[in-house]
Amino acid sequence: MVVKVRMDGLNVTKNRDGTKLYVYHRASGEALLRGFVGNRSDLEKRLGEPDMRAAYLRLQRRDLKQSYPADTLGGLIQWFENECSKFSKLAEATKKDYRAAFLYLQSEWDAPLDTITQPALYETLDKCAKVKWPRFADKMMAALSSMFTQAVKRGKMTANPAMGIDKIHTADPNANREWAPEEWRDAIARAAGNNEIMTPLMLARHVGLRGQTIAKIQWKNYQPDARFGKCFRHVAKKNKENSWVPAPPELQVYLDGLDRTSLNIAVRSDGTVWKSEKEMQTAVSHFLRGIETTSAVEPGATLHGLRVSFAAELGRDGASNGDVAAALGDRSERMGKHYTRHVEAESKVIRAFGHRKKP
Repeated sequence: MVVKVRMDGLNVTKNRDGTKLYVYHRASGEALLRGFVGNRSDLEKRLGEPDMRAAYLRLQRRDLKQSYPADTLGGLIQWFENECSKFSKLAEATKKDYRAAFLYLQSEWDAPLDTITQPALYETLDKCAKVKWPRFADKMMAALSSMFTQAVKRGKMTANPAMGIDKIHTADPNANREWAPEEWRDAIARAAGNNEIMTPLMLARHVGLRGQTIAKIQWKNYQPDARFGKCFRHVAKKNKENSWVPAPPELQVYLDGLDRTSLNIAVRSDGTVWKSEKEMQTAVSHFLRGIETTSAVEPGATLHGLRVSFAAELGRDGASNGDVAAALGDRSERMGKHYTRHVEAESKVIRAFGHRKKP
């Protein structure tokens, strides 16, 4: 006898050329099926096979077991997601990452909180890095640490066993690098007429907005300015910082020529808003990867890299670290230095060559 499983809460997407299908569990963001070749009917048959039903039920386990004792990991997770004010204030992308991390730990939800030790967490971290990947393992530990910190403050735990755990993933210091001028010229030439891609590129390059801000910023934030013609005023979602930055003439010309189909400035090709920052980032990333072999755009060019380009231009024009940070909507001068550290290295080389004696 075959037990039919109703599979709700799934997202089905296609790759760029439409030849493969991908199925994701909406609540956790985890992939149920990758790179499937076939039509929708073929996909439904595949999802009905025993291994797919079992995988789906594993991802839905939270619905099958609704409550856990308060002194267990599962009970703490339910409290954190449903009752803790800290979780409710997180960005949606962060909430999604946390939920995916907690879901990975579902086999441990019955564990009493007093059995969760740092050595046990290191064992879990190492295993996760092999089963998934190092960056996911680090995100999982960050989610636990954030939850444990709130639990300690509210007397639900005596200490945070995830505090101070070493990271496994080593970030590439050159990730999200500055774009070369020829890369920018070629990319916007290729994106011409495709406002779904062009708008995020223009906003990142000319006013240095974060991806999460680009996906949500509205026309009401694009305002007249006596000195610069137009400017952007908004509150950064990431740090709640009030931000003001002038819009350069080329950006004004571009934006003033757009049709306003939504309250949001950056919209999809059909004029509707992006469902999430990730959806927008993915579309831009696919565009850039798609032109790498036929344009000046090199691997490593990202939307966030244009924010670096914006900051670097300010640094080369003489802006201080604090000035750059303010333009980026960051509170700390350290972030201004982070985005322009390569510009300072260039300046040192220029000064070094300036001391050379002329022949």
